[in-house]
Amino acid sequence: MTSLLRSLFSYPLLARELTERAVRRRTYAGRVAYGVVLYAMFLFALHRVIGIAAGDPSGLSVLGVGRDLFSDLVVMQCWGVFIFQPALMAGVITYEKERESLSLLLLTGMSPMKMLVEKLLSGLLPMATLLLLALPLGAITMAYGGVSPQLLAAGSCVVLSAWLQAGAFALLCSAWCRTTVGAMLCSYLVGAVVFLAPAVAYSLGVRYVLWGADVHGFEIPSWLWAHWPPEAFSRILEEQGNAVSVLADKSTALWPRLFSTTWEHCSPLIGTAGVCWLLARLVLMRRAFAPARTRRVEKIAHTTVKWFRSFRPAHVDLPKDDPVAWRESGRGVLGRRGRFAYLTLILGALTLAMSFFLLSIYPHTEAPQRLHNFALVLGTTAVLVLVVRSVGVLLSERSNQTLNILLTTPLGAAEFLREKARALGRYVLLFGLLLGVVFALQGWSEFQYLRSNMLWQALGQYWLCAGFVLLVYPPLIIWISLFFALRLRVQSKAIITALCVFAVWFIAPFATLQFTMPDWRDQPSGLWLSLLSPLGILDANEHDSLGRFSVEYVKSGRFVTGIGEPWAPVFSNFLGYGALALGVRTLCLRKAEQWLRK
Repeated sequence: MTSLLRSLFSYPLLARELTERAVRRRTYAGRVAYGVVLYAMFLFALHRVIGIAAGDPSGLSVLGVGRDLFSDLVVMQCWGVFIFQPALMAGVITYEKERESLSLLLLTGMSPMKMLVEKLLSGLLPMATLLLLALPLGAITMAYGGVSPQLLAAGSCVVLSAWLQAGAFALLCSAWCRTTVGAMLCSYLVGAVVFLAPAVAYSLGVRYVLWGADVHGFEIPSWLWAHWPPEAFSRILEEQGNAVSVLADKSTALWPRLFSTTWEHCSPLIGTAGVCWLLARLVLMRRAFAPARTRRVEKIAHTTVKWFRSFRPAHVDLPKDDPVAWRESGRGVLGRRGRFAYLTLILGALTLAMSFFLLSIYPHTEAPQRLHNFALVLGTTAVLVLVVRSVGVLLSERSNQTLNILLTTPLGAAEFLREKARALGRYVLLFGLLLGVVFALQGWSEFQYLRSNMLWQALGQYWLCAGFVLLVYPPLIIWISLFFALRLRVQSKAIITALCVFAVWFIAPFATLQFTMPDWRDQPSGLWLSLLSPLGILDANEHDSLGRFSVEYVKSGRFVTGIGEPWAPVFSNFLGYGALALGVRTLCLRKAEQWLRK
């Protein structure tokens, strides 16, 4: 009996997983990053809400804004769960498959059900430590008023339901997929499709209702957003407001009413988590030893590219031309010319289709903003991939213990580093093509729907500025990443440092200007200061502010006209960042011999 209880209440696999996570530096780095982002976003939300309520000179209008702040906090927590939980959960089973240790776990006598329970807990508990960081922020929202204990309980239930839902779905993807990368991509992409599928289908077939948009007073069916936690919480807020107005004199009846409302909107989320967990148990043994195989889409694309290449055989570069670049390109994801061609074709077609879909959604005047958000996602992905690949192509030689061998060749350290950077050209070309499609359609939508006085000359100026971004910024990102790789010599440390530097560099100038000079877009000094961020010129281009950097006012009768010089900020920005990229490149090449052999 004692041994039976010990086997039921002992969790050796969970203890091992938590111990391994506790000794990793990235665990604590992730907690710090999550806390910094959460508190920064909450400060922005607090500044916005208080700024709206600051019009009352008595200051009484600030009271009661805690409800809006708490709503923003719940949405932030839900998005934090969607972003961080799949990354924490997706590798719990695929990691065992990749190490080929899953069969050893099964030989221990541990049942698959108990194994899944421990794996689920090992992925959920680290996320719980991140969610607890919001407790002080919840106390701040209650201090501003408008947040009742009932509302606090309802928001906590929604966040917990989203936590279980995302964790169980990521566990299912980990049980199904063969690799950790595949499980992570499946968790993010397939999860977005599954949870938003009813709303997307309804938007395409009947009426646009994405993101809870209420078009001309049209009532949105509640079942469309049954699996989307932020919208579920907004409906709880709405129904709680109605309950308070009806039961104003019966406060004791609010708890059962709110409990039933919260359970009504959280039960689909919890039900989804339960179904995903049962499916994970179903596919665990069936997919435990499934071999990795080529997908049908990849086979079709490979056959198509092979047919096209039969008309023009590919030129085979010899290793003597650029041996290091040839070696690096041949073993990369985009190494072979055929794979690079069909991946570029597929991703370009998907980007074009997604852009046209965003253009077709009603109202059309919001199309530039939607394309801006899409470009922001693509740009963030491009920066992440370029940083990881730039650091990886250099420091992988050190981890594989092949760096010393390569440095004994007649090439020299500078030429070795130059060819390593040249091998990343295909990633630059791929993301340049994808972002170029989005920028081109974004400029056209600005010309078509928003700027009625926009001439073809202004449209050309818009496209020219976006083109300079794609020409100047990728080499800057690559060489700064290589600089950190040369100096730090540890792959994880170099990647995290480079990403943190780019995040602060891109965002900090805007945050500082927003707090110190709220109307900085209307002042030339604020616009020039915004160029301290590489995104400053893109912001000025999208807000039609290029002519406001240097303005001369001309009086004509009773009218005053502002005449600016839009070329001045464009060329100043790109000449400055181009010179910075060239300077970092020169420094890396001159110090390559010293830093690589250190």
